[in-house]
This record gives sequence, C-alpha cells and structure tokens, in this order.
Amino acid sequence: LPVLFPSLPVQELRFDELRSKERAEVRQYEMWFQGCSHLLLDLGGNRGDTILRWLTEKSYSGRAKDQSVDKFYSLQARQEFCVLSFEPNSKFASILRTVESKMQERGFKVKVKTNTAVSDKFSRSMIYIDDASTHSYGTSLLPEKKVNFGGKFHSLGKGQSVNLVDLTLIMSSISKNVEIVVKMDIEGGEYDVLRSLVPSGLACSINLLIIEYHSHKLAKGTVPTGINEVMNWILEGNNCGVKIIHDD
Repeated sequence: LPVLFPSLPVQELRFDELRSKERAEVRQYEMWFQGCSHLLLDLGGNRGDTILRWLTEKSYSGRAKDQSVDKFYSLQARQEFCVLSFEPNSKFASILRTVESKMQERGFKVKVKTNTAVSDKFSRSMIYIDDASTHSYGTSLLPEKKVNFGGKFHSLGKGQSVNLVDLTLIMSSISKNVEIVVKMDIEGGEYDVLRSLVPSGLACSINLLIIEYHSHKLAKGTVPTGINEVMNWILEGNNCGVKIIHDD
C-alpha cells in the first residue's frame, strides 16, 4: 500500500475484538468474494437501479448528468463484475430481493444485504426515513440531514432500526488483485466511512469511486468546511490514485 497511507496494525486488532457473530459475518463476505476478479460495492442500493444499470444497460449514467462511467467500463466489462449491495431502508427490501433473484438467474453474481447500512463499525443503529421525496433518496443515519425535494429542504421522518456493518473490515477480506468499484451514496455517512478507510490504506485499493457528497445537507459544524475537496485531494493524489466520479 502507498507510503502515505500505511496499513495499520489496528486492522488486525479490530478484527480480534469482534464478537464471534461479527467475525463469522466477515468470514462470510470473504468466502463470497472468492472467484471475483472485479467487484462493485453498491453502497446505498435504494430500489436496485445501480445493479440494473451496471449489469444490463448499455449506457450507465446512474443519476449523474453524463455517462462518465462508460469512459471506464463498457457494458461487456461491467458484466464481469460481482455486485454486493447494501440498503438500510426496509421499503426497498422486497424489490431488491427480486432484482437479486433476476440477476442471479441471468448468471450474474449478485448479493443484496437489506436492512443494512455501511458504517465504520458493526452495531445496530437508527436510520431516519425520507418520506418527502418520491423514492426515499434522502434516508440517512443522521437525523439532522435535510432532503432537497421540489426545490425545498425537508426534515427526515420516523426512525427505523438497522444493522451497521464495518466497511473497512469487509474490504480487508477482499483479495489484493481484485478490481474494485465503489458507488457510495449514503446520505452523509460517507465521511465516517472514508475517514475509516483512508488510514487503513484500503481507500487506495478502490479503482473507481462513484460518490455523492452531502455536506451541504448536513447541520453546520457536522463536518469541516471544505471536507469534500480535501477528501478528493487525498484520494486522487499520486500516492493513492483513486479515480472519482461525482454522482450528484
């Protein structure tokens, strides 16, 4: 790993401190990753649009205004990827399981974790439901986050209990030669996750990061001013070299 981000012994210590159930979960991910030479981590699966666009549509645009992903991967190349998707909002559990089943029937290796949010730890927490927008795009672990819908900012609604998984430990179980694409649209949770990934050195194992930052929708003081630019500067620097697409 690059000198700027040395792999820290904290990684092994954190795994040793996990409860047996959590260790078993990390091992399950490690086993699932076997045989995958290309991997898409879909963080914030919503209703499964990312999975369907990635594996079935010739032009992948996500919610972005251009087809930046197509400059890196054709549909044929994307269809070589295993896809692991996480979505905390139970509203989408049924449709995501249907998407998972249909993609598996077509021969793609796809796994969906419903009622689950990526984080910097294994735990239980609450997500707060976006009941203002059409597709609950703004649902977040941060109760103070705002949703921009119809040109107005709205507060989040009632809470829902979800599982949290430690993305750093999950990524530590991926073989070093695997090409990794991460789509990260986790409604303000990206800062804690990236802050964990960077010192572990694992952020630099990401080949392409498709990300939507949400600092402008968080309460003042929640994250430092300029954090998006600093994070990009770190990840895109010569000692790391992550390619970044902004999907906003």
